[in-house]
Amino acid sequence: MKAYTELPGFEHMFLKESYVLGVTAGPAYVDFALEVVLTPGHSEYEAPGPEMYLCYRNGHLRFGDVEYLEWAGQGSPPSIDATGEVDYDNIDVFEWDSQQYALQGGFGAMKLTARPPEPGRVRKA
Repeated sequence: MKAYTELPGFEHMFLKESYVLGVTAGPAYVDFALEVVLTPGHSEYEAPGPEMYLCYRNGHLRFGDVEYLEWAGQGSPPSIDATGEVDYDNIDVFEWDSQQYALQGGFGAMKLTARPPEPGRVRKA
């Protein structure tokens, strides 16, 4: 299996430190709403201010043309941060090979077959 950073558009994202704000699955798609960490090579990267150590932006990770989806461990309750926002922890594992993808984190464990994922447009939180 290959690392997600080998997928086009994901080279300058650090998902292990990003937060999953929600996951939506429907016929033929899976969408992760994220507070994503960008690294310096990303076009939307800005050096973080003194109160932050990473560059966070709101964004999405979307899989289309999903042909197979297995999602285990969905029952874990989300975390609630100091501002009252809900999150489902990080994406600890995101590996792929051909059109097979495996993701794991506080949202559960997911295996899917789909076309290559798209990093959604990121914007300031």
